[in-house]
Amino acid sequence: MDSNTPSGHRARSKPTIHRLFASTLFLAASLLTVSAAQAAGVTLTISGNIGKFTNQSVRNYVFSEAEFNALPMREISTATDWTPKGTFRGPLVRELLARVGAQGRQIKFYGEDNYNVTIPASDFSKYDVILARTWNNKPLQLNDFGPFWVMYPIQDMSTSETSGIFIAKLAWQVTRIEVK
Repeated sequence: MDSNTPSGHRARSKPTIHRLFASTLFLAASLLTVSAAQAAGVTLTISGNIGKFTNQSVRNYVFSEAEFNALPMREISTATDWTPKGTFRGPLVRELLARVGAQGRQIKFYGEDNYNVTIPASDFSKYDVILARTWNNKPLQLNDFGPFWVMYPIQDMSTSETSGIFIAKLAWQVTRIEVK
């Protein structure tokens, strides 16, 4: 039996000033990391067959959150299979593609969850498709379909246009687009 305490259990040592300092330092570093990530904001990368680049060496265009939010915005009020009727807000996909000088027939959207879908570029001329950043005036977060969601004006489309595999085009958690 250990004689450090009457019950035979070793007594816990009291926190030392060194441990308290180390814990405080770790917490402060964690908060700074979160703040830095929040300050960096959400980005969207477009690559592939484009004519304008923010990074010539990797030939892509990265929209900062501020640059993305400065684009002309459109709203679509609709319901989806995953959400009740609400208002989605974001720029037209065709305007995003024009901004980067896109020259392709296929546009591939990549989600953070590894989902991807290729959509004919002609859809963005035919329909007012947006890349939604908000739903009901709240920024889309990674845990609720964000940061970006491809949203068609479903309410303005016929049943024949929205049947079958159409729903696969509503890609969420989009962080990257490739022009083919």
